[in-house]
Amino acid sequence: MASTGYGPSRESRWSRLTFDGNESNYELWEAKFLAHMRLLKLKDTILPSEEEADATKNEECYAELIQCLDDTSLSLVMRDATDDGRKALQILRDHYANQGKPRIITLYTELTSLEKALHETVTDYLIRAEKAITALKNARETLSDGLIIAMILKGLPDSYKPFSIHVTKVQVR
Repeated sequence: MASTGYGPSRESRWSRLTFDGNESNYELWEAKFLAHMRLLKLKDTILPSEEEADATKNEECYAELIQCLDDTSLSLVMRDATDDGRKALQILRDHYANQGKPRIITLYTELTSLEKALHETVTDYLIRAEKAITALKNARETLSDGLIIAMILKGLPDSYKPFSIHVTKVQVR
């Protein structure tokens, strides 16, 4: 940033679009990346579809995608999906948003052991819970609202006891 405070910020749009290889960040990254592809009018090309993808646009999708990947993720796609953006995105989804038992067990463990950290805001705590819940739902796991609420309330400190009692009574009605 310029010394005046004006000018481009240090965090460019590209840095926010770069995937770091952390599977817990994949879903958020994919949402940002697909929004970026929409701005380029390439989103319909990269998403899986019954239609055959336009070859030139699909190559453009691949070129955009690989610019946003860390080295490990790039290694996953560069040999099996060269110039095929649609296939490359599917490989990433299969790898990072896996629906296998080990990943599902990890997500359930994360949700059931959820605890609000001492200096964490309630909003940040709920966002962490929502990430695990969304990942489980994306893995086609069925979670009841009651279970979700119970897991979230269980992780709150004792100072939230009156709130927990109130929410529990409202849910019973």
